[in-house]
Amino acid sequence: MPRVFAALLLPHDVCDTLARDAKAFARFDPLARFTPSTNLHLTLAFVGDVTAEEAHHLSAAIRPLATLTPRDITIARVGTFDRHRILYAGLSPAESLNPVVKEVRDTITRLGLPMDRKAFRAHITIARDWRRGHPPMTLPTRTVRLSGPVLMESVKDPRTGIIRYRQVI
Repeated sequence: MPRVFAALLLPHDVCDTLARDAKAFARFDPLARFTPSTNLHLTLAFVGDVTAEEAHHLSAAIRPLATLTPRDITIARVGTFDRHRILYAGLSPAESLNPVVKEVRDTITRLGLPMDRKAFRAHITIARDWRRGHPPMTLPTRTVRLSGPVLMESVKDPRTGIIRYRQVI
């Protein structure tokens, strides 16, 4: 069964630059696990395990919501979720994402699928297992172009244990 989440993807060049910039934080916590550029995204809703048929149905249902997605958003700051040991890039204006988040979550509910009901926080996870509190530096501010919501699947490599994300079409 696919393990899925709804997300907004960033352009590849932005992901590459953000991942490279994030590596500068390694000197403050060398044991942190930095997110590979191919896994950088903005999660709108975590769904969890669903059947392949449900995943394809949900993917098709959220694609038309692209009209609610803001065209641009700014990566504006760095923050931490200390309890979860996450280092993230914050987005601004975060409230511009509320209409697409609401509709994606409403669509998941209408389809009768499970969903993590935690409040939405506009962020891009750049490192996990972060143990050093708020870092004494920040990322360069950059405005990025967004496309509409997509459904992503978490796939764990059985040989290496590394998790990669791929789009459900």
